[in-house]
Amino acid sequence: MKILKTAKEFFDWRSKTTSFVGFVPTMGALHQGHLSLVNKSKEMCKNSVVSIFLNPAQFSPNEDLKSYPKTLENDIDLLKDLDVDVLFLPDEEEMYVNVKDVDIPPSSLFERLEGQSRPHFFYGVTKIVSKLFNVVDPTHVFFGEKDAQQLIIIKEMIAQMNYEIALVSCPTIRDKNGLALSSRNHYLSINEQLEASCFSRVLLKIKKAIDEGELSSKILKKQFKENLSKNKKIKLDYISIANKKTLNEIDVVAGNVLISAAVYFNDVRLIDNFTYQSST
Repeated sequence: MKILKTAKEFFDWRSKTTSFVGFVPTMGALHQGHLSLVNKSKEMCKNSVVSIFLNPAQFSPNEDLKSYPKTLENDIDLLKDLDVDVLFLPDEEEMYVNVKDVDIPPSSLFERLEGQSRPHFFYGVTKIVSKLFNVVDPTHVFFGEKDAQQLIIIKEMIAQMNYEIALVSCPTIRDKNGLALSSRNHYLSINEQLEASCFSRVLLKIKKAIDEGELSSKILKKQFKENLSKNKKIKLDYISIANKKTLNEIDVVAGNVLISAAVYFNDVRLIDNFTYQSST
Protein backbone atom coordinates (compact mmCIF):
# COMPACT_ATOMS: atom_id res chain seq x y z
CA MET A 1 0.00 0.00 0.00
CA LYS A 2 1.34 3.41 -0.99
CA ILE A 3 0.93 6.26 1.51
CA LEU A 4 0.79 9.59 -0.33
CA LYS A 5 0.59 12.90 1.53
CA THR A 6 0.43 15.56 -1.19
CA ALA A 7 -1.77 16.22 -4.18
CA LYS A 8 1.32 16.24 -6.40
CA GLU A 9 2.33 12.76 -5.26
CA PHE A 10 -1.21 11.57 -5.86
CA PHE A 11 -1.43 13.14 -9.32
CA ASP A 12 1.77 11.31 -10.27
CA TRP A 13 0.27 7.97 -9.18
CA ARG A 14 -3.12 8.71 -10.75
CA SER A 15 -1.61 9.64 -14.13
CA LYS A 16 -0.22 6.12 -14.44
CA THR A 17 -3.40 4.39 -13.27
CA THR A 18 -5.90 2.88 -15.64
CA SER A 19 -9.22 1.12 -15.10
CA PHE A 20 -11.66 1.93 -12.29
CA VAL A 21 -10.54 3.80 -9.17
CA GLY A 22 -12.77 3.36 -6.13
CA PHE A 23 -12.57 5.95 -3.37
CA VAL A 24 -13.53 5.83 0.32
CA PRO A 25 -13.13 9.22 2.09
CA THR A 26 -12.80 8.97 5.88
CA MET A 27 -11.75 10.96 8.94
CA GLY A 28 -9.90 7.98 10.41
CA ALA A 29 -10.70 5.97 13.54
CA LEU A 30 -11.67 3.20 11.14
CA HIS A 31 -14.18 0.50 12.09
CA GLN A 32 -15.96 -2.33 10.31
CA GLY A 33 -18.36 0.12 8.70
CA HIS A 34 -15.47 1.83 6.90
CA LEU A 35 -13.92 -1.51 6.03
CA SER A 36 -17.18 -2.68 4.45
CA LEU A 37 -16.93 0.31 2.09
CA VAL A 38 -13.35 -0.63 1.23
CA ASN A 39 -14.38 -4.21 0.55
CA LYS A 40 -17.14 -2.98 -1.79
CA SER A 41 -14.62 -0.79 -3.60
CA LYS A 42 -12.25 -3.74 -4.04
CA GLU A 43 -15.13 -5.84 -5.32
CA MET A 44 -16.08 -3.28 -7.98
CA CYS A 45 -12.82 -1.51 -8.87
CA LYS A 46 -9.32 -2.57 -9.87
CA ASN A 47 -7.80 0.20 -7.73
CA SER A 48 -8.97 1.31 -4.30
CA VAL A 49 -8.03 4.57 -2.56
CA VAL A 50 -8.84 5.55 1.03
CA SER A 51 -8.28 9.04 2.40
CA ILE A 52 -7.88 9.95 6.04
CA PHE A 53 -8.35 13.65 6.76
CA LEU A 54 -9.83 15.03 9.97
CA ASN A 55 -11.66 17.97 8.46
CA PRO A 56 -11.85 20.94 10.85
CA ALA A 57 -14.57 22.62 8.77
CA GLN A 58 -17.01 19.89 9.85
CA PHE A 59 -16.72 20.91 13.51
CA SER A 60 -18.13 23.98 15.25
CA PRO A 61 -16.10 25.59 18.09
CA ASN A 62 -18.04 23.68 20.76
CA GLU A 63 -17.68 20.25 19.09
CA ASP A 64 -15.12 17.50 19.55
CA LEU A 65 -12.40 18.24 16.97
CA LYS A 66 -9.56 18.08 19.51
CA SER A 67 -10.81 14.92 21.19
CA TYR A 68 -12.03 13.11 18.03
CA PRO A 69 -10.62 9.55 18.07
CA LYS A 70 -7.25 9.23 16.33
CA THR A 71 -6.01 5.70 15.65
CA LEU A 72 -3.73 6.20 12.66
CA GLU A 73 -1.33 3.30 13.25
CA ASN A 74 -4.20 0.87 13.62
CA ASP A 75 -5.97 2.41 10.60
CA ILE A 76 -2.88 1.86 8.46
CA ASP A 77 -2.60 -1.76 9.60
CA LEU A 78 -6.27 -2.40 8.77
CA LEU A 79 -5.91 -0.91 5.29
CA LYS A 80 -2.73 -2.87 4.61
CA ASP A 81 -4.56 -6.06 5.61
CA LEU A 82 -7.22 -5.25 3.00
CA ASP A 83 -4.53 -4.61 0.39
CA VAL A 84 -5.68 -1.07 -0.36
CA ASP A 85 -3.70 0.46 -3.23
CA VAL A 86 -3.28 3.99 -1.86
CA LEU A 87 -3.85 5.75 1.44
CA PHE A 88 -4.09 9.50 0.79
CA LEU A 89 -3.01 11.16 4.02
CA PRO A 90 -2.88 14.96 3.56
CA ASP A 91 -2.53 17.49 6.35
CA GLU A 92 -4.60 20.64 6.84
CA GLU A 93 -2.18 22.88 4.92
CA GLU A 94 -2.24 20.53 1.94
CA MET A 95 -6.04 20.45 1.73
CA TYR A 96 -6.74 24.09 2.55
CA VAL A 97 -3.74 25.88 1.02
CA ASN A 98 -2.26 23.74 -1.73
CA VAL A 99 -5.47 22.20 -3.11
CA LYS A 100 -7.61 24.80 -4.86
CA ASP A 101 -10.93 25.86 -3.38
CA VAL A 102 -14.11 24.73 -5.08
CA ASP A 103 -17.37 26.67 -5.42
CA ILE A 104 -20.15 24.43 -4.15
CA PRO A 105 -23.68 25.13 -5.42
CA PRO A 106 -25.95 26.08 -2.49
CA SER A 107 -28.54 23.52 -1.46
CA SER A 108 -31.63 23.65 0.73
CA LEU A 109 -30.70 20.11 1.85
CA PHE A 110 -27.88 21.61 3.97
CA GLU A 111 -30.43 23.18 6.32
CA ARG A 112 -32.55 20.07 6.99
CA LEU A 113 -32.22 17.42 9.73
CA GLU A 114 -28.55 17.39 10.76
CA GLY A 115 -28.18 20.88 9.33
CA GLN A 116 -30.60 22.31 11.88
CA SER A 117 -28.46 21.05 14.75
CA ARG A 118 -25.12 21.53 12.97
CA PRO A 119 -25.59 24.40 10.46
CA HIS A 120 -21.88 24.42 9.53
CA PHE A 121 -21.62 20.72 8.88
CA PHE A 122 -22.55 20.12 5.23
CA TYR A 123 -20.70 23.22 4.04
CA GLY A 124 -17.57 21.67 5.55
CA VAL A 125 -18.35 18.20 4.16
CA THR A 126 -19.01 19.27 0.57
CA LYS A 127 -16.03 21.63 0.55
CA ILE A 128 -13.55 18.91 1.46
CA VAL A 129 -15.21 16.07 -0.50
CA SER A 130 -15.15 18.15 -3.68
CA LYS A 131 -11.47 18.95 -3.11
CA LEU A 132 -10.76 15.26 -2.58
CA PHE A 133 -12.66 14.38 -5.75
CA ASN A 134 -10.50 16.85 -7.69
CA VAL A 135 -7.33 15.21 -6.36
CA VAL A 136 -8.33 11.54 -6.45
CA ASP A 137 -10.39 11.68 -9.68
CA PRO A 138 -12.28 8.48 -8.77
CA THR A 139 -14.60 6.57 -11.05
CA HIS A 140 -16.57 5.31 -8.03
CA VAL A 141 -17.06 6.63 -4.50
CA PHE A 142 -18.46 4.70 -1.56
CA PHE A 143 -20.55 6.12 1.31
CA GLY A 144 -22.41 4.41 4.12
CA GLU A 145 -26.16 4.69 4.59
CA LYS A 146 -25.73 5.49 8.30
CA ASP A 147 -24.97 9.05 7.20
CA ALA A 148 -28.06 9.14 4.99
CA GLN A 149 -28.33 12.90 4.61
CA GLN A 150 -24.64 13.17 3.72
CA LEU A 151 -25.09 10.49 1.07
CA ILE A 152 -28.09 12.34 -0.45
CA ILE A 153 -26.19 15.66 -0.44
CA ILE A 154 -23.07 14.17 -2.05
CA LYS A 155 -25.25 12.57 -4.72
CA GLU A 156 -26.80 15.98 -5.46
CA MET A 157 -23.36 17.65 -5.52
CA ILE A 158 -22.00 15.07 -7.98
CA ALA A 159 -24.93 15.77 -10.32
CA GLN A 160 -24.77 19.57 -9.99
CA MET A 161 -20.99 19.75 -10.50
CA ASN A 162 -21.01 17.24 -13.36
CA TYR A 163 -18.56 14.86 -11.76
CA GLU A 164 -18.32 11.62 -13.71
CA ILE A 165 -18.39 9.54 -10.54
CA ALA A 166 -20.69 6.64 -9.66
CA LEU A 167 -21.83 6.96 -6.06
CA VAL A 168 -22.32 3.58 -4.39
CA SER A 169 -24.35 3.49 -1.16
CA CYS A 170 -23.53 0.71 1.29
CA PRO A 171 -25.65 -0.65 4.16
CA THR A 172 -25.22 0.51 7.73
CA ILE A 173 -23.05 -1.88 9.74
CA ARG A 174 -24.23 -2.53 13.30
CA ASP A 175 -22.78 -4.27 16.31
CA LYS A 176 -24.45 -7.42 17.65
CA ASN A 177 -26.76 -5.29 19.82
CA GLY A 178 -27.95 -3.17 16.90
CA LEU A 179 -25.99 0.04 17.55
CA ALA A 180 -24.80 1.60 14.28
CA LEU A 181 -21.00 1.59 14.11
CA SER A 182 -19.43 5.02 14.39
CA SER A 183 -15.98 6.41 15.17
CA ARG A 184 -17.60 8.29 18.06
CA ASN A 185 -18.49 4.94 19.65
CA HIS A 186 -14.84 4.99 20.78
CA TYR A 187 -15.96 7.46 23.45
CA LEU A 188 -18.20 4.80 25.04
CA SER A 189 -17.21 1.79 27.10
CA ILE A 190 -18.47 -1.63 26.04
CA ASN A 191 -21.22 -1.44 28.68
CA GLU A 192 -22.17 2.06 27.57
CA GLN A 193 -22.39 0.92 23.95
CA LEU A 194 -24.69 -1.87 25.05
CA GLU A 195 -26.91 0.61 26.89
CA ALA A 196 -26.81 3.12 24.00
CA SER A 197 -28.01 0.44 21.58
CA CYS A 198 -31.53 0.93 22.92
CA PHE A 199 -31.57 4.08 20.72
CA SER A 200 -31.40 2.00 17.55
CA ARG A 201 -33.97 -0.49 18.82
CA VAL A 202 -36.42 2.28 19.74
CA LEU A 203 -35.93 3.91 16.32
CA LEU A 204 -36.67 0.62 14.56
CA LYS A 205 -39.89 0.31 16.55
CA ILE A 206 -41.21 3.03 14.25
CA LYS A 207 -40.94 0.58 11.34
CA LYS A 208 -42.93 -2.00 13.28
CA ALA A 209 -45.62 0.58 14.07
CA ILE A 210 -45.87 1.59 10.39
CA ASP A 211 -46.11 -2.06 9.36
CA GLU A 212 -48.98 -2.39 11.81
CA GLY A 213 -50.82 0.51 10.18
CA GLU A 214 -49.80 3.68 12.03
CA LEU A 215 -48.98 6.30 9.37
CA SER A 216 -49.27 9.55 11.34
CA SER A 217 -45.85 11.14 11.75
CA LYS A 218 -47.05 13.04 14.81
CA ILE A 219 -48.09 9.85 16.59
CA LEU A 220 -44.99 7.93 15.49
CA LYS A 221 -42.72 10.68 16.80
CA LYS A 222 -44.64 10.83 20.07
CA GLN A 223 -44.27 7.07 20.55
CA PHE A 224 -40.55 7.29 19.77
CA LYS A 225 -40.00 10.06 22.33
CA GLU A 226 -41.97 8.17 25.00
CA ASN A 227 -39.98 4.97 24.44
CA LEU A 228 -36.66 6.81 24.33
CA SER A 229 -37.37 8.72 27.55
CA LYS A 230 -37.26 5.45 29.49
CA ASN A 231 -33.45 5.67 29.35
CA LYS A 232 -32.46 8.72 31.41
CA LYS A 233 -28.93 8.83 29.95
CA ILE A 234 -30.27 9.58 26.48
CA LYS A 235 -31.25 13.09 25.42
CA LEU A 236 -33.05 13.58 22.11
CA ASP A 237 -31.63 16.04 19.58
CA TYR A 238 -34.19 15.44 16.84
CA ILE A 239 -36.50 12.85 15.30
CA SER A 240 -37.41 13.27 11.64
CA ILE A 241 -39.87 11.59 9.31
CA ALA A 242 -39.18 13.14 5.91
CA ASN A 243 -39.48 12.69 2.18
CA LYS A 244 -36.20 11.01 1.24
CA LYS A 245 -35.63 13.16 -1.85
CA THR A 246 -36.44 16.63 -0.49
CA LEU A 247 -35.86 15.90 3.24
CA ASN A 248 -39.00 17.91 3.97
CA GLU A 249 -40.96 16.68 6.98
CA ILE A 250 -44.16 14.84 6.10
CA ASP A 251 -47.38 14.46 8.09
CA VAL A 252 -48.26 11.00 6.81
CA VAL A 253 -45.90 8.17 5.87
CA ALA A 254 -46.20 7.78 2.09
CA GLY A 255 -43.75 7.09 -0.73
CA ASN A 256 -40.01 6.87 -0.10
CA VAL A 257 -39.45 8.02 3.48
CA LEU A 258 -36.28 8.65 5.53
CA ILE A 259 -36.78 8.16 9.26
CA SER A 260 -33.79 9.49 11.17
CA ALA A 261 -32.79 10.69 14.61
CA ALA A 262 -29.90 12.04 16.63
CA VAL A 263 -29.43 11.66 20.37
CA TYR A 264 -26.86 12.39 23.05
CA PHE A 265 -25.78 9.50 25.26
CA ASN A 266 -23.64 10.86 28.11
CA ASP A 267 -22.82 13.83 25.80
CA VAL A 268 -21.76 11.55 22.93
CA ARG A 269 -23.80 12.35 19.84
CA LEU A 270 -25.18 9.33 17.96
CA ILE A 271 -27.18 9.21 14.74
CA ASP A 272 -29.19 6.48 13.05
CA ASN A 273 -31.82 6.09 10.36
CA PHE A 274 -33.73 3.73 8.14
CA THR A 275 -35.61 4.08 4.87
CA TYR A 276 -39.23 3.05 4.50
CA GLN A 277 -40.81 2.54 1.09
CA SER A 278 -44.58 2.91 1.46
CA SER A 279 -46.90 1.44 -1.12
CA THR A 280 -49.28 4.40 -0.75
